[in-house]
Amino acid sequence: MGNLNHQRELRQKRARPAALRAALLGLGLGIGLCGATARAAEPAAASAPPVNLQSASVTDLPGSPSRVRLDQSLGVHAIKLRDGAVVLDNAVLLKVYVDAYGKQPVNYTGILTANTEMIDPPAPVQATAREKQQIDAMIAFAKAHPKLLIQVDDIALDAYVPGGKFYPIDNRLFIHGAGYYFDNSPDHYSYDHPEAFRHLPCTDAATMKTIDQAIDNYVHFHMNIACTVLGADAKTHGLLLRVDETQLKDALGNVLVDQKAS
Repeated sequence: MGNLNHQRELRQKRARPAALRAALLGLGLGIGLCGATARAAEPAAASAPPVNLQSASVTDLPGSPSRVRLDQSLGVHAIKLRDGAVVLDNAVLLKVYVDAYGKQPVNYTGILTANTEMIDPPAPVQATAREKQQIDAMIAFAKAHPKLLIQVDDIALDAYVPGGKFYPIDNRLFIHGAGYYFDNSPDHYSYDHPEAFRHLPCTDAATMKTIDQAIDNYVHFHMNIACTVLGADAKTHGLLLRVDETQLKDALGNVLVDQKAS
């Protein structure tokens, strides 16, 4: 999904307004890096266990009480796949993966209870039989799909380093031990040895020209991060991921730099 003074930072983050948290904590924590944008048009999972996949009453919106509205993020029908990888794009799915790989009893209450900006935790919500069925189906799906895809927007690159033949990523996208959040809940993911991806190698003259022009005009990029789940710690609410590949993309979705793990 290290500690980076995790508990202390978490308390500080909970005091931030929800809009600011979405920008800084969703999928980046760094200047020029905002939260991942959910792709509603992505293809849904092709197969799912034979369970009732109607929307359940649950919300992961900060400040919203549970069961106020139907949340489309609960249920196997809401899981998006791309080339066999699950698109990790919301807090409910992250909680499911933490429970799926945490080797602890499923925390139905933790998945269903509303997040809040208040210091005092919200009252726990007990899952209905249907909600337990939906969560169980999602956890089974997560266990069968350890490959994840994280899509990040607003990537700001620094100038090319000729001596190293790379573009540095000096924001907090790939910081060892950093925790990345979708909301103000304690559930987060971190990368195992992400340092190798802080430099984007590039030697193609045409690509360099395109990237350099974008940097000069303060144009940001998109990035796909392909990962594999290594495990989870249910007690710290952390999901540990190995970065397998990154793809830097322009605004039209063209791949500019494709970097695979060595």
